[in-house]
Amino acid sequence: MDTNSSTPTGRQAAPLPAPPRGTSPWVVALPVVCLIAVAALWWQTRTELTAIRAEQRALAAALDDARGAAIIDVSGDPALGREDAVVTLIEFSDYECPFCVRHFTQTMPQIEAKYVRTGQIRYVFKDLPIDQLHPEAIRAHEATRCAAEQGKFWEMHTKMFSPAGTHLPAMLEARATEAGLALPAFRECVASGRATERVRADTAIAAKFGANGTPSFFVGLRDPETNRVRILQGISGAQPLSEFERVIDAVAAQQP
Repeated sequence: MDTNSSTPTGRQAAPLPAPPRGTSPWVVALPVVCLIAVAALWWQTRTELTAIRAEQRALAAALDDARGAAIIDVSGDPALGREDAVVTLIEFSDYECPFCVRHFTQTMPQIEAKYVRTGQIRYVFKDLPIDQLHPEAIRAHEATRCAAEQGKFWEMHTKMFSPAGTHLPAMLEARATEAGLALPAFRECVASGRATERVRADTAIAAKFGANGTPSFFVGLRDPETNRVRILQGISGAQPLSEFERVIDAVAAQQP
């Protein structure tokens, strides 16, 4: 017996079977082709669904415009809360308004704790300096818009609510330094006037919606894809938390 060709058990190892003759290459390639076809179909379906959703949003926006629905676009505005939150609270405020200061110090922390930090609503801030009452307030609003360019809006925002006479250029630069802003870029932004344009744009929106006093609030349902908010209710003045609870909960109940 030839022991060199035997297995450890003493039996001859069987040769591996040869592939059957005449096998078509397509037998091997067919599964790969099927996978590619399925992937292509998935991609096409996904692309078509994306296009359909975009068309639906455009149609909804056109219908809102045709019906004269109250819509506020909050794209690019400073906001707090979950990005996918639908219920949205928009505040139009004046940094020198005593009622705005009261809302900021007393009621807003309660709203943040109950609704914003829990992910129930999106909070958006818009500028409404009342020039007739607080001619220097616009400087504070320009300062926070310039801070936003450096990603420091909220750091500056929390330092802005204070009485008339507290927003002189030197005072604003001191607060900008405290907020961690680069002063050369901050000064360039203020001098350029581009922040003023954003502030005045907000003022025009407020006038369109009849908000001629501060603080003024609007609550509605936002499309997270377009950042358009359909306004359903409003709140005028520095109201207690209970009023915000009543309005926010009523709007939340109308979510699709």
